[in-house]
Amino acid sequence: MLRALYTIFIIAAMFSVIACSQGVVEDEDAEKAPQVQDQAQNKDPKDANPHGDMGAGMADGENPHAGMNMPKEKTIKIPKEVSDKYKSLILGVKNETEGIDVQTEVLIGQKAEVKGTPYAIEVEHYIPDFVIDTDGAFTTRSAEENNPVAKIKIYEEGQLFFDGWLYKNFPNAHGSFTHPDYELTIIKSVTK
Repeated sequence: MLRALYTIFIIAAMFSVIACSQGVVEDEDAEKAPQVQDQAQNKDPKDANPHGDMGAGMADGENPHAGMNMPKEKTIKIPKEVSDKYKSLILGVKNETEGIDVQTEVLIGQKAEVKGTPYAIEVEHYIPDFVIDTDGAFTTRSAEENNPVAKIKIYEEGQLFFDGWLYKNFPNAHGSFTHPDYELTIIKSVTK
């Protein structure tokens, strides 16, 4: 009898381990979580983003992250010395098939139309030396541009199309803007 109970216990434990290892989680907030789409093509495997990119129209097919409980919006801390130093960003927008290669200046905290495209870009924050601090907040090590990152929103004909990050030194980094036709880059910052 004891041996039968022991066997049942072992089998139950194995099923528990298998179920937990499959990532089965039931959460009522999972349906409310923002959706993430995987990048359709990565030109260089080292630039691959295993977590996908935010934004509509970025990739075809099903989203492997659908239904997952995504992390909440991170806190962004911009020191006064940084907000006092930087005025705007010059962003490059390129679409080779349509012959578009423009630069547009966007004031930090504001939105600007991109000439010749259906897009407008809002630069919410500029972080010149990006780091995640011990509290998990996105901030900067210094006011120097060692690892420049911009928190941006892109609107297509007035509708939010992308809400994420643009990295100057690592354009294909996690959460960066990707599009099958358009390239978006940080050209430079403009100081006050």
